[in-house]
Amino acid sequence: MPTKVRLGGEKRNRMSNIVAGITLGTLCFPDITGATIGAWFSVSFGYGLNYTTGGIPAGLTAFADAQTIDFNGFLECTVWDESPFDGTTLYTFRYVPSTDKLQIFQTLGGSTGTTTELANGSALPTALLVDSSVVAKAVWNRSTVIG
Repeated sequence: MPTKVRLGGEKRNRMSNIVAGITLGTLCFPDITGATIGAWFSVSFGYGLNYTTGGIPAGLTAFADAQTIDFNGFLECTVWDESPFDGTTLYTFRYVPSTDKLQIFQTLGGSTGTTTELANGSALPTALLVDSSVVAKAVWNRSTVIG
């Protein structure tokens, strides 16, 4: 069963107080001995979440803590959408490790259009809220020496 980490706040009893966030679900997390350790996971966006320029809290550090990953440094995180391109808007992602945030960019008109970050305060696009094919891979350094 996938491990789920709820991020971005707690769900309250009243509908007006729902604080949405990003949920990371483990797809593959091999427990191996090595200098690095990586994990594949799904990324789901909560309803009611407004975007903040610079990214929304991703919770990758909390994800690593929940998996009890003992690491000396973060190496990389790649996030992408595996859904078929609808011909109008292409979404791309960038994880920012220094702030533990996920930036979302949109390209209107496909690969030939202009790419911009979502506007500050805008609601997340419905296409992302219902998309179950956003996945990510993260790699952490468990060694004190790289190379």
